[in-house]
Amino acid sequence: MKKSIALVEPFNAELVMRSVRSQNPLLIHADPQLHTFSKVVTAGNRKVPVTVNLIQGEEGQTAEIEFLEPCSEEEQEAAVVFINKMLSNHVDLMPFYRQLSEEPVIGSILPDLHGMKILLEPNLYQNLVRTIIGQQMNLSFAAALVSRITERYGTPVQAGERVLYSFPEPGALARLEPEELMELQFSRRKAEYVIGLSRLVDEGTLDLHSLPALEDTEIFEKLLPVRGIGKWTVECFLLFGVGRTDFFPADDIGLKNAMKQLWGFDSQPSSPDMLAISSSWSPWRSYAAYYLWAWLDEWKLQKKTASAATKK
Repeated sequence: MKKSIALVEPFNAELVMRSVRSQNPLLIHADPQLHTFSKVVTAGNRKVPVTVNLIQGEEGQTAEIEFLEPCSEEEQEAAVVFINKMLSNHVDLMPFYRQLSEEPVIGSILPDLHGMKILLEPNLYQNLVRTIIGQQMNLSFAAALVSRITERYGTPVQAGERVLYSFPEPGALARLEPEELMELQFSRRKAEYVIGLSRLVDEGTLDLHSLPALEDTEIFEKLLPVRGIGKWTVECFLLFGVGRTDFFPADDIGLKNAMKQLWGFDSQPSSPDMLAISSSWSPWRSYAAYYLWAWLDEWKLQKKTASAATKK
């Protein structure tokens, strides 16, 4: 049982898979070499395991979705919607390239990243919980905490020859007490944040599914009153959950470091300076930020490699 999605090009499967391979292996299994990954997706009222193959054909690229258990036509269509959003298949990058390719600084990094699309997390609750966990925390430890709650409170699903997990439902975490997450090495405060958010979502006080229809400012107004959610958390939600294409998180340290190096600032640029520079990139500021982060990762890797070679 398969469905094929025509991918909106340009689409760089290898760069997209680089992002897929960085995801939590309990939630998504990415082949280390092939352009293939398996994941449990939300399809109506069910969690369905699928394998997605990114294929280059004579008429263009496609994402072939293989359903690993019987599904109704309605469930298959829901899975297609999920994968379409995950791969940002609604985004045509050509206007982005036409607008920014002539920019003297950021235009210089676009060719090496051509076809890279933002990998989204269509499960908005999962996006928020993972972002809260990651606040002011070492990335590897944050990933470990996500793995621990996934294994203990998520649902294991057989996906071919391996077991993958669906992320815990709001109700599963809503009924916990902080001490139960503290057993997994959560701080009390972070445990309270995750449980508090889960209770709001579970009881319907916070309707995450209604948020994408709102303006950015309205989403901030809805989420900032929630304990544990600050400006950075909402920015991540807008970029990687909702999928806004024109949002520039100028307070982000990574962006400050990238712009410091590329623009040759003596120190990290101020947020107002960054917003002034990025203003001409609208309506593609999210993609500009995403490409700057990717450039910074590669710059750090090259610097680390050069340093190691020097020490030999």
